[in-house]
Amino acid sequence: MSNNLVESYKVFKKAYEKLKEFIESDDGSEKDRAAIIHAFEYTFELWWKALQRYLQDNETVSEYGPGSTIRNAFEFGIISDGQKYMDMLRDRNLIAHTYKENVSKEIHERIVKSHIKTLAEFIEKFDKKIIS
Repeated sequence: MSNNLVESYKVFKKAYEKLKEFIESDDGSEKDRAAIIHAFEYTFELWWKALQRYLQDNETVSEYGPGSTIRNAFEFGIISDGQKYMDMLRDRNLIAHTYKENVSKEIHERIVKSHIKTLAEFIEKFDKKIIS
């Protein structure tokens, strides 16, 4: 594994741990909701960029962008449920391009109930690729 890939993955995992910490201490306040949404946005960016680097280094993929990265990761069997990751991408795009309180509440709920689990499953599987 290239040092850049390993370093990118470590930075992603650190952001994931911070997101998880924010979720665990969420008191339902608007401040906590905003922190979780922001942490998710940052973590998602680090996730797909580390995955893109892996695909470029190991699968000779030359397409760029989160959507292409998710499709390629699914095609190469790195992720098994591409729709979960496309849902995360959709929520990241909604966060970046709109701010409505009802939308932020819905995204917060999906982060806490679904996206964090999807990222945990990815880490569990991907650690084996990085470590081996």
